[in-house]
Amino acid sequence: MLALEVLDTRLLSVVTWYSLAFLVIAMGLFGLTAGAVKVYLAGEQFAPEALSRELSRGCRLLALSIPVSLLFLLLIPLRAEPVATTVGLFVVFAAAIALPFYPAGIVVAAALTRSPFPIGRVYAADLLGAALGAPLVPLLLLILDGSSAILALSVLAALASVCFAHAGGDRVQLRRGAVIGAALFLFCALNAASGRGLVPLWAKGLPELRDQVELELWNSHSRVQVHKALRAPAVLWGGGSSCAVPLVLERDVVIDGHAATPIYAEPLSSLGFLKCDVVNLAHELRPHGPAAVIGVGGSRDIQSALLTGHAPVVGIELNGRLLEILRGPFGRATGVVDHPDVTLIHDEARSFLARTDQRFSVIQASLIDTWAATGAGAHALGENGLYTLEAWRIFLDRLEPGGLFTVSRWSTVETARLTALGAGAVLARGGARPRDHIVLAASGLVSALIVGKDPLTLDDVKRVREVAKARGFQLIASPDTHSTAQRLERVLDARSLAELDKILLLPELDLRPPTDDRPFFFNVIRLRALLKPLPDVTQGAIEGNLLATRTLGLALFASLILVAIGIGLPLVSRARPAGRSSKSLWAALAYFAAIGIGFMLAEIALLQRLTLVLGHPSYSLMVVLASLIGAAGIGSLVSDRLPLTRAPYCFLFPIALVIVLGALALGWDSLAPRFAAAPTASRIGFAVAISAIAGLPLGFAFPTGLRLCRTLHADELPWLWGINGAGSVLASSLAIAIALEFGLRALTLTAAACYVLLLPAIALLRRGENSVTPSTASIPPASEPSAAERAAGSGY
Repeated sequence: MLALEVLDTRLLSVVTWYSLAFLVIAMGLFGLTAGAVKVYLAGEQFAPEALSRELSRGCRLLALSIPVSLLFLLLIPLRAEPVATTVGLFVVFAAAIALPFYPAGIVVAAALTRSPFPIGRVYAADLLGAALGAPLVPLLLLILDGSSAILALSVLAALASVCFAHAGGDRVQLRRGAVIGAALFLFCALNAASGRGLVPLWAKGLPELRDQVELELWNSHSRVQVHKALRAPAVLWGGGSSCAVPLVLERDVVIDGHAATPIYAEPLSSLGFLKCDVVNLAHELRPHGPAAVIGVGGSRDIQSALLTGHAPVVGIELNGRLLEILRGPFGRATGVVDHPDVTLIHDEARSFLARTDQRFSVIQASLIDTWAATGAGAHALGENGLYTLEAWRIFLDRLEPGGLFTVSRWSTVETARLTALGAGAVLARGGARPRDHIVLAASGLVSALIVGKDPLTLDDVKRVREVAKARGFQLIASPDTHSTAQRLERVLDARSLAELDKILLLPELDLRPPTDDRPFFFNVIRLRALLKPLPDVTQGAIEGNLLATRTLGLALFASLILVAIGIGLPLVSRARPAGRSSKSLWAALAYFAAIGIGFMLAEIALLQRLTLVLGHPSYSLMVVLASLIGAAGIGSLVSDRLPLTRAPYCFLFPIALVIVLGALALGWDSLAPRFAAAPTASRIGFAVAISAIAGLPLGFAFPTGLRLCRTLHADELPWLWGINGAGSVLASSLAIAIALEFGLRALTLTAAACYVLLLPAIALLRRGENSVTPSTASIPPASEPSAAERAAGSGY
């Protein structure tokens, strides 16, 4: 199920936007919680003599629901507007994500709470499966496409059905599980072999065009398609108005259904037209010396650097599939792979440049985003780690004296954010006036920002003017060029970061330079602008941000509907609280709501924080979810042996949680940079350690709460489980809203505040328990916690 959660996120980044990663987590939680509530409300159905049959049947339902869920996700053309016609589809889409998690919740809850085996052994097997689910995803995507990888998980679920039937000696259930498993295996194999089986019909709200695809590759953070070669006008991101565009033979490489980069099947000597692209303006100022390219793509920027005379040229690419394509038959024609002056590095650029000793005359990053985190994907991190003040300080530090860092983005409000980030980076490094270090030029839909490590010289300014005039670029700002835009002028003349922030924080827009605490470069819309009408344009950050913000609202609305139907309605109709209106009941409900919300806020804060360290959201999902949940499960088991229901220990563990989360919030800025520059294995080790440190005490909260409530509120156990799950589901949207508006430090501190609320709740629960005599108690106290108590892990 953990592998399914990550694979669903990968699939959603193709059919919609990476901002919906949190929706997959929320819907997984919803399905698991609804399934667990079902187990508690249908106790006789899971009696010992029927347990094996029910577990086997639940796994078969899980196996069959996975392809059904997949079909819905592939078919629904999800958009966030128009809102009136999208709400229903959004609810169906969210329900489709949750569908397989519902039978999984039934199986897990029943196996943990109703089996006769030692709960520690059963829970250890469950956690081992979760730990194996994380590395399973990249392994599956090395050999299978996204849909086939998801179908492979349905085969595992059918295998689980066979195992449960075998354990109970039920031959009928065993045969059924084996038949379904064999059928699903055949289905998966045929789908993988065909290449045109279950594929997305929609990508980013638009129909998929499959007839042009010659090669399709998947990995844990992208789907890459190579299109057929065509002779067409050369692709120029920002071609100058004075430049002629020749016909060239080129292929499009399309990433996650939208981002495209060309591969020119032409010799390097015939690519002189690349000098007519505004993104390459910096090469005209520094035509020689070492150069670094962030985001190799189809090698276009590397070819530009070679053409102007740079040597050596280092290309840094996060996506190994793109390097695989360049090293294969489609990329050989570029001449880049075999060029003696070119080195290709498979790494995250920020991390590589932070730890290398090499210095460069030019570092270039052109339109790096893959549409995983732009506009409508603004609520997840993607490449946002490249667009923060901390990252740009690293890039400027890796320049030679007089070196240039150049970044190109679309000429929308992104340009304002980009210029603000450049000015902030200059001020953060002690520059006196940003204007002296900056050139901003534009052509067509693209703007290019050049930031000098040192103030630009008079010769630099003269050369920029000459090139801009000759090629038809618009020179917007330079040390001696003044813009008609007042706010831009104030930004370029700012004297401090505080002054810069004051200029750029507007009532409806936040154009301040992003930081690692607020790494949402592509999100400039504040939440208060949620109900504003979309602009007439069909592309760009403003429209995309409004779509992303509306997506957040729709996700919250869909979560509310599904929680009400799948959790609230069954509890209200079949498990109403036994007429108690005591303070202790409200304290119990508040306790479990707080730990559900707190766990989710802490989890998403860690996911976002560690994405900057690990380099990509998929890595973060795999590493953080596996280690955090595993550590929380261990904490749950350790809590069996600790006197956490007795004073003062019952008050100490919430305090310990607050201290851990507070330390992570306040100490992150000094801790994380030490590991952000480390090799991949060290960064993964750091992420696992941080997740384990947080997860271990987080795992104390749920089982301890059950023990505190076992005497007075045993009849309300389904409510406590349900309110915990509902809080977690709804908190996933709340977490993104807090992070967008206030930052990740505030999000982590809010999670800590949730655990502060446990202190008065525990005091009320203990007071209520002490007032109950044995004759009026629902159940007698037990010397050992029940199976249900020990099974309940972390609120996840």
